[in-house]
Amino acid sequence: MRNRLYIETWGCQMNRHDAERIAGALSHEGAHLVDSLDEADVVLFLGCMVRQKAEEKVYGRVGAIVEEKRRRPLILGVGGCLGQVRGDELLQRFPAIDFVFGSRGFGQLSEAIRRRVDRRERSVSVAEPVGVEETPVLRSSPVTAMVTITEGCSNFCSYCVVPFARGPMRSRPAMRILDEVKDAVLAGAREILLLGQNVNSYGADLADAGGFVDLLRRVSQVGPERIRFTSSHPRDVDARLFEAMAELPNVMPHIHAACQSGSDRILAAMNRGTTKEQLLRMVEDARVKVPGINFTTDLIVGFPGETSGDFRDTLDLIERGRFGSIFVAKYSPRPGTRSAEWADDVSDAEKAERLQTILERQREIALEENEHFVGSDLEILVEGRTREGSIFGRAPDHRTVSVIADREPGNLLTVRVTGATAASLHGEPVAIAATAALARKERP
Repeated sequence: MRNRLYIETWGCQMNRHDAERIAGALSHEGAHLVDSLDEADVVLFLGCMVRQKAEEKVYGRVGAIVEEKRRRPLILGVGGCLGQVRGDELLQRFPAIDFVFGSRGFGQLSEAIRRRVDRRERSVSVAEPVGVEETPVLRSSPVTAMVTITEGCSNFCSYCVVPFARGPMRSRPAMRILDEVKDAVLAGAREILLLGQNVNSYGADLADAGGFVDLLRRVSQVGPERIRFTSSHPRDVDARLFEAMAELPNVMPHIHAACQSGSDRILAAMNRGTTKEQLLRMVEDARVKVPGINFTTDLIVGFPGETSGDFRDTLDLIERGRFGSIFVAKYSPRPGTRSAEWADDVSDAEKAERLQTILERQREIALEENEHFVGSDLEILVEGRTREGSIFGRAPDHRTVSVIADREPGNLLTVRVTGATAASLHGEPVAIAATAALARKERP
């Protein structure tokens, strides 16, 4: 097998973790991960299907590989959720693609590469979902270890392709999760990120597995310094989760739960199982039980049938919810979903206008919320450096904080916040801030 491997990933953190699992599986077959396409013999693209725009980004990159292949031998595999859903269609549409794989079956990738090298065979390998695949992991971060606890989703929201791309919800056995967490902590991970399309449904398909809150308590006992989880479905979040978050000091005060809309009519059409008032009660309950919690969410604008009144309801949701951040996207029909059969009757211009309205108002809200932190001290977990040379990290509530200091990723640093933008906070190490304050006090 050709041994220089380059992976590009689009979409969610699950896709990013799949890249780590693929790198782990292929490294056991002799592959060596490289940092750029120019160095690679084998290139793998893990595509996303959640939005049309994400799908088109991958197609654009395939075009770049066509030019690269004219200069030298190169093997291209395209997979992830995109490969799972599109399958043979990708081979037919793009002659530059050598093989297609899905969102599982990573242990078979080396065979797909060999078939192309040895027999010149183009292939499609899309495995059916059975359990949660156990593969070695080659972690990309020295700070955060991503650990899968569920795969797939059984909610079948009317707009969502995930059940078709990832299969039904499957829980991973608790002991395998706990063993991986222990191994990651022993290897130096300071933070554990529990992953699933809907983590709160964990255990629903396993006898005597307990639920997500029980698992969270067990992971906490292993002893990682910080624990996070994503993503949560509002329908499955209950008060026990917030009680556990308040009790467990290493579970960070942040939750990302996709609201998607503030209109009860649109939420019903989406098959979300919630109403706007239920969403707002959930946010309020979290803030009462977990002081300082940062609630973030996803929204879709321009869903079929969304009127200006429905959109005003969504604006009211963000006004009252005061979310720390929002990921908002224009609706695009996805293959196999129920809403793809409905008229996409909100014009692209109207979608763009609604998107911009939410972004502008959310920037104002986020800035107002972030400014509350100016003058306070936050402990950040350093993740890396900015292009300007500062370091950045995450506060416990997941806000990004940048600071001019010299610390390696994985270090904890207490920072005094001196300024805020809508996207992040910035500050200086507390020791430096204290020295500066003393100098100002002593100044005649």
